[in-house]
Amino acid sequence: MCYNPRMEIVLFFQSTTQKSWRQKLSGVHMFAQERGWFVQVIDRFATAAEVRRALSEWNPAGCLVDRAMSMGAPPDLLFRDIPTVYLDQTSGKPSSIHPCLLHDSAAEAALAGGELLRLKCASYAYIGMGTGIHWDLDRLEQFEKDARAAGHSVVLLPQSGLKEAIAALPKPCGILGANDKCAARAFAAAASAGLSVPDDVAVAGIDNDELLCESVSPGITSAEPDFEGAGYRLARMLADEIDRARQRRREKRPPRVEKYGPLRLVRRGSTAAPSTASPRVRRALEFIRRNACERSLKLDDVVAEMKCSRRLGTLLFKRETGRTILDEIHERRFEKARDLLERTNLPIAVVVAQCGYMSDSFVKKMFRARTGLTMREYRRHNASH
Repeated sequence: MCYNPRMEIVLFFQSTTQKSWRQKLSGVHMFAQERGWFVQVIDRFATAAEVRRALSEWNPAGCLVDRAMSMGAPPDLLFRDIPTVYLDQTSGKPSSIHPCLLHDSAAEAALAGGELLRLKCASYAYIGMGTGIHWDLDRLEQFEKDARAAGHSVVLLPQSGLKEAIAALPKPCGILGANDKCAARAFAAAASAGLSVPDDVAVAGIDNDELLCESVSPGITSAEPDFEGAGYRLARMLADEIDRARQRRREKRPPRVEKYGPLRLVRRGSTAAPSTASPRVRRALEFIRRNACERSLKLDDVVAEMKCSRRLGTLLFKRETGRTILDEIHERRFEKARDLLERTNLPIAVVVAQCGYMSDSFVKKMFRARTGLTMREYRRHNASH
């Protein structure tokens, strides 16, 4: 948004180096456009001097402060007289004067961990950051709680000697990563130990960072937090604080604390149930999962991934999965269409194009045949946005 002198300035103290942080910023910008704010990101705020310098330079109407990587009490002295909302502050150390929007990290661990527990593995393990950060500990505690309820214990994996630790676990084992980066480390260690994912080791992460989750084969299942929605709610909470300050309204109760949690679970091959499918068919299934929405995808492309003749490939696929290769491609495209209709406001024509189809009419007929609803009716009944 272009700045003009009449716009209110809001400072967002936050790094933008990770996808999750950029998603939060995107949500803030969505609200800012509605409110007419100019949002300035301050990505260097490690010291009190840096914060004071930014406040002096910009003279903001309000501040948003991301505390996701901080373990101490909030810096209330620095923001005392300015409408401020903290994001992802440690729940055990809330602010005494400013509201907070907290990440329900345990809810994401329950979602991703539940996907592993449904596999009924022989053992379970958790790989964390090793820094004692609050959201990491919350996720470990939740996974341990859910595993105990299912009759299992959880091994905390070490930061060094990871390959040996995973190799020593009873198989099959399920490993939950504190985030996708941790899950990717577990995946790499398992592969280095000569173990198969998901047959020997099932892996799940948190954040749904596609760069990490799709960089391996099979891809890594991940719980996706509602980061963009959190950014929007955060900005809305700040707007309330700014309005309250202008009206000189004082709260006689402790500042409010709200929570945001997971948006969805994105299932990938790393948590697929044990299968008797041959390596060729497994490669085909993973190839389709990754490429089904490419318009140029053809049956021959899938068969080429199977490294066999077209006739043998189609026979193997049908015999081992119960459906044809083209049926599988359409199923994956249909899943993508449902997801886009539920989570976005994209026009129907754009949804069709992003699912790899050239013809609107074909998709609309398929959608009505499968759901009994038009695409617009489905969105109206199932939209999460």
